[in-house]
Amino acid sequence: TLAESGFPMAPEAMISSAQLFIEKKYGAEDTDLLAPEFQFIGPFIGPLSRDQYVSALGGSLNPEASFPDLTARQYGFTVDPTEAGRVWWFARPTGTFTGQAFMGAEADGRRIETAPQCFGVLLDEQGRVLKFNMGTPVDRTAGNSGGLGGLFAYLYFVGRPFPFRECKPFKQSFQMRAFLAIGNLLSKFAQKKET
Repeated sequence: TLAESGFPMAPEAMISSAQLFIEKKYGAEDTDLLAPEFQFIGPFIGPLSRDQYVSALGGSLNPEASFPDLTARQYGFTVDPTEAGRVWWFARPTGTFTGQAFMGAEADGRRIETAPQCFGVLLDEQGRVLKFNMGTPVDRTAGNSGGLGGLFAYLYFVGRPFPFRECKPFKQSFQMRAFLAIGNLLSKFAQKKET
């Protein structure tokens, strides 16, 4: 349990550290919030080192200038009772594509609402971020971003997804469809046998 872990920060202080990290644009406005051994780990990207992450924050892949009213709508902050220093929360970003072009797509006034996503930080004993996890969708049927999270949601929304499977909405593989069909068939057969 958290109490048995000996982690020196109280749950309220851990949540405050996570919220400060968010307030400072995920460390972009205060890189001292990032531990030297910091790692960014998204659903498909990473781990990125501290230097790689800081460099990426200032690049052309940041959607804020294209969605000027972007709101992260972050909520449900909780301390993980099984992993010392870990804080989790949810986000449901929304914004209107009225700013500058994004990845070559011109603004068209449409409003994005991403799927709800899970975010998390792992803190060191000084409250600095060791790991930042983000963009993992928890309900791919919600929103209008193809069930994608993080950067991939914005790329899909503006019609400029990267050309690999992870940047596209979920589609079951042939193997998964076959597995489910066989399972359904066996289930029906078992039900008939019982009656």
